[in-house]
Amino acid sequence: MRVALIANPHASRFSGRQRDRVVVTLAARHKVEVLQTGHPGQATELAAQAVAGGAEVVAVLGGDGTVNEVVNGLRGSAAALALLGGGRVNVVARGLGLPADPGRAAARLVELLAAGARRRLTLGVADERCFALNAGLGLGGAIVREVERRQRAKQLYGDRAYVAAGLKALLGDQDRDHPHLTAHLPDGRPPLHGFFALVGNGDPFTYLGRRPFRPTPQATWDGGLDLLVGQTMAARPLARALTGMLSPHPRAGYPGLPVLHDVDGFSLSSDVPLPFQLDGEYVGDRTSVTFVCLRSVLEVVAPPARA
Repeated sequence: MRVALIANPHASRFSGRQRDRVVVTLAARHKVEVLQTGHPGQATELAAQAVAGGAEVVAVLGGDGTVNEVVNGLRGSAAALALLGGGRVNVVARGLGLPADPGRAAARLVELLAAGARRRLTLGVADERCFALNAGLGLGGAIVREVERRQRAKQLYGDRAYVAAGLKALLGDQDRDHPHLTAHLPDGRPPLHGFFALVGNGDPFTYLGRRPFRPTPQATWDGGLDLLVGQTMAARPLARALTGMLSPHPRAGYPGLPVLHDVDGFSLSSDVPLPFQLDGEYVGDRTSVTFVCLRSVLEVVAPPARA
């Protein structure tokens, strides 16, 4: 089988030796072409080129941001996505029951390819850009933007940098008195007004260390989108909700934070620009975003979903 391996040398846990071991493992059974990114956005171009060149599987050695780029390059193709870890969190891989360690992930990929194991996943689309995992307008976008501004802190402190960014956004940057955001819903349902929105295409939303963070715990990789609207910025209900989202048994919605489950499309608007993140990457400030989901469009080399 022809496998294109797209490697991001800037991923948090990437090393050239690690890449070479992955190549040796895959090349023992398959024809492997290695494509290495040199700048942000290039993985989308490389994935499209690999598919045009006849690749049947496009494997990603990099984090969720690189996965996002590759997914956009695979859109509309018959090639399958494979996940080899290599990033800081690797939410998509871990959420699908795949190893985050590249060496173990490569060995597992060989097994799955031999077994013909595949899953077809939903992709979310936000203003024409696909996402595999999640999106956030407002608070979530502000956290990611702050961390990206302080890359050194991210490298030194890992998840603690996200906690610090979250506290900064909650206590200093967010307008806690005026809900600027509106969620416009399908089927004639009344709009929801709030301070921020989180969109989940799968569960968990992300991880803090080994602990899954699950604001949309009913979201499935092959269903529609789940939407959480933060209608309060009061400290007590937010603290209770965050504690619940990090617990082993999270709820679908908390007081002041309703969740809509399995939605095919909706739009978000704001009367002021709000920071927007997609699959853990800050993509600018927005006053509006339109979401749709494309069900069963992405083939992934992965074990079957658990019953």
